[in-house]
Amino acid sequence: MSAEHTNPGPAVSGVVAIIRLREDEPDDAIATALLDGGVEVMEVTLPTPGALAAIRRWNTHPDILVGAGTVRTACDADAAIAAGARFLVTPTTMPDVLAVAHAAGIPVACGALTPTEIDLARRHGAAAVKVFPVSALGGVDYLRAVREPLDDVPLLPTGGVRVEDLVPYARMGCVGVGVGGALVSADLVADRRWETMTERAGAFAAAWHEGLVRRDA
Repeated sequence: MSAEHTNPGPAVSGVVAIIRLREDEPDDAIATALLDGGVEVMEVTLPTPGALAAIRRWNTHPDILVGAGTVRTACDADAAIAAGARFLVTPTTMPDVLAVAHAAGIPVACGALTPTEIDLARRHGAAAVKVFPVSALGGVDYLRAVREPLDDVPLLPTGGVRVEDLVPYARMGCVGVGVGGALVSADLVADRRWETMTERAGAFAAAWHEGLVRRDA
């Protein structure tokens, strides 16, 4: 895609729960627990066992928006879209993935970190840019500095995002945040601690809402 490509709207918004499991297939109770806590957008990473099947099942729920994460190739994109993924998330900017998604009308949140990478991802057609791993370079302070010259780019900070970060991220105009282990951890899944997952989801959702209210005040 060229720099003249018209970008679609943001791929995702609000709190995006990232489901990344190494051994277990995603239990449907995960989606229910997150939704009960107010988190409606979920990214199932493709290396997770049974990821495509989970995407296919969960997207039948009218209140859940499910996409595929760790999409690295055109074949990954084709498989995820065939499974019903409503958006794609990449760890880097992959033109082949963007081309497949654009042809299918599916938005992509591309991973980037530096200002140059963020700008290039947007110019290549990313609907939003996943700033990852944001905590490694200072979290909120880093994103605030990056956003100053790139205030027209929809940013989705991801990687080490804490609940206390959500108010400043929302107030500075981020389209959302990606939250992985702090919401859906392997130990919670293994122990089937769904109520705890719901409580965590509720805390993140409430913090994001507070940030939006304070931004618009």
